[in-house]
Amino acid sequence: MTRRTIAIWAAILLAAWFLVPPLFGFRGWEWHQKLVLEVETPSGIKRGGSTVEIHARTEPNWLPISAAGGIQSYVKGESAFVEVAPGKYLFAILDYASGTDRAFSTFPEVGTDGYRRASAMKTFRGTRVVARDKYPDFVTFDDISNPKSIKRVDPDNLSATFGPGVALKGVTLTITDEPVTDSAVEKVLPWLADFYTVPLVNPNQRTQNPPDLLIRSITSGAFKTKGQG
Repeated sequence: MTRRTIAIWAAILLAAWFLVPPLFGFRGWEWHQKLVLEVETPSGIKRGGSTVEIHARTEPNWLPISAAGGIQSYVKGESAFVEVAPGKYLFAILDYASGTDRAFSTFPEVGTDGYRRASAMKTFRGTRVVARDKYPDFVTFDDISNPKSIKRVDPDNLSATFGPGVALKGVTLTITDEPVTDSAVEKVLPWLADFYTVPLVNPNQRTQNPPDLLIRSITSGAFKTKGQG
């Protein structure tokens, strides 16, 4: 096979890679979004955030699978967090809404349906306050060096966890060109690599009544997607 023939076939395959999937109903989009937490404390306003990469895709309606015709997404990045007081941190864990759900609900004007919104996110840029019902789950650690000391935080009552004068002022989401945040959370939680396949807390541990199923199921994936960095 000559170099010319190889070059022709390479061009054909490259074109097929980009053109064939849309023709059959497969579509995909990517964008970066930044979640920022703003906390009021006795020593002033504290802010912390993280930029993640969203990968959204759709399978065509003709596929015999339950997800056909809908938009699925996954996140690459780290959870947003803020140091409320020395050694005391508030984390917004990564969850299913960290992908398209929170972005689409926060910026509904970018499109009338999921497909148009996903397409628009590639070029749209803006910041908006996240609605209360689209907040992520919040957690902290009594001892930041001990993953088993994790506990849920009520966003409407941070003072119950962090003391008087501490309150969550708001959460914002920005569609941005900033690079994905990398390794910031590992500097605070150096034990992350040990808990990707097992929960931070023993599922049989009964420290609460009723037991908090979220806390009993959390792994390191709630703070950083595996394989990043």
